[in-house]
Amino acid sequence: MDAGLPLPDDLTAWIALFMIVLARLSFVIFFMPGIGEQVIPARARAFVLIGVALAMTTSGFIAAPATTDITGLFGLLVTEIFIGFALGTMLRVTIWMLTIAGSVIAQSIGLSQFLAPALEHEAQTLTANLLSMAGAAVLLSANFHVEVIVSLLRLYTDIPLGALTLLSGPMLAQSFFSAFGFALLLAWPFVAINLLYNICLGFINKALPSLMVAFVGAPFMVGAGTMLLAVSVAGLLIAWKDRAMQLVGWM
Repeated sequence: MDAGLPLPDDLTAWIALFMIVLARLSFVIFFMPGIGEQVIPARARAFVLIGVALAMTTSGFIAAPATTDITGLFGLLVTEIFIGFALGTMLRVTIWMLTIAGSVIAQSIGLSQFLAPALEHEAQTLTANLLSMAGAAVLLSANFHVEVIVSLLRLYTDIPLGALTLLSGPMLAQSFFSAFGFALLLAWPFVAINLLYNICLGFINKALPSLMVAFVGAPFMVGAGTMLLAVSVAGLLIAWKDRAMQLVGWM
């Protein structure tokens, strides 16, 4: 009994290749900054995914799988899904950096209680939402999505179909650690100012116990922190963009 798909050979190979390309691209497109945000309708993201998969399948750059056996194709699909998940996660780390930095900044300047609809599933602080949306806009304006698709097409030479073992686990772990460390580094000026503020507040409270310094200090901290964020957000995004490109190790 033939275990292959009940279609002509050429059509079978093309459909198998399309499904395999779609498996690798799915997580990459749905995790991509800007295009893969939760505020973008799922139908729009699926349309982009199918369009890019069709373009890459018909480009002739990717060789068709050597087998049309259903068992072999299923194993290849599962492997490509894992590869796509790893590649997409490394892309998403670029936005998670800003989310972490924005959350730390909000804690430092007293805006952590104000939540807003976010790019992710859960609500975020105002600063995290602001930085995430600004970062996605910066990447899209720099044609980041075009570079991702070109790099994905070129990556089939370095990581062929089903070559899960060619993914570097230490590189993935290093990307996460570097992203977390750099996110804290972006928020460090606000943390330092918050520390200095609390030290000064302690001295004032010690010198004037009868003065309700919290009623004066809290609005000052929120105002000064907001002004500092407004002044430094452009430089923060520039520094983040340069570092974010380096963290995506496969581009």
